[in-house]
Amino acid sequence: MTNEEKIQLAEKLLNYCKKFNVPLEFLSEILEDQKVTPMIRGKAMEYNAFLLLEKILPRTTWSVQKLNLNAQTGIYDEDISITHRRTGVILKVESKSTVRGSISDGKRSRILNVPHFNVKSHRSRSNIKLAGTSNDRYSVDSFDVLITNTSNAIFEGNTVGEHLEVVHSAELKEMLYGHYGVRTDEDLILSCETDWRFCIPKDIAVDGFIPRTPYVKLEDDENWKPISEIEERLLQVVDDKHKRKSSKKSTRRK
Repeated sequence: MTNEEKIQLAEKLLNYCKKFNVPLEFLSEILEDQKVTPMIRGKAMEYNAFLLLEKILPRTTWSVQKLNLNAQTGIYDEDISITHRRTGVILKVESKSTVRGSISDGKRSRILNVPHFNVKSHRSRSNIKLAGTSNDRYSVDSFDVLITNTSNAIFEGNTVGEHLEVVHSAELKEMLYGHYGVRTDEDLILSCETDWRFCIPKDIAVDGFIPRTPYVKLEDDENWKPISEIEERLLQVVDDKHKRKSSKKSTRRK
């Protein structure tokens, strides 16, 4: 970051605090509050996913946009939009964090007896209309791609303190160290932050809905693939959408 960019960032920060009446001397404490941090991490993940997709998808083929719009009632709020330039097909991408503390070696699991974690793939409970209901699942056509990384899953849940704590279990930690080829918690966190996975909703949907917290195998998952394979899968999705669109046009002409 250049000095000019640093100055611009400082000005934006000062203007933000002034706009929302945030006492600058307590900004750090506010940002590190345990009620605030998860929201910031979730929003930061959207932008990290955007930057990643913008970097790995060829610009000659794709246009990647970060949509920062306020969701309106009854209208889905998109995280990221990807446009296939040749066909004009637009794909909606949703980034979701893994469930904090969900990493498991599978030894005591009745559902999946291999190392795995869960992804938080349901709507926010902050939506008052969903409070007290189970109607917080996304339908299979809410978006075209679901993207996540493993970072949140390795942190202990229900901990109280200033910092996120990597899982306490020595057995689990050793398993994670071996999988990622690291020997320290710091390196483990960095590795998980870059371990991006994606899936196509219809591949994991049940009765037309995405599970609230789908399971993902740490290795060789049938539906959740490494981000390096995403372009090939996106092209398949684009092809399907383009064919359906062309078919509808032909039907209307008749």
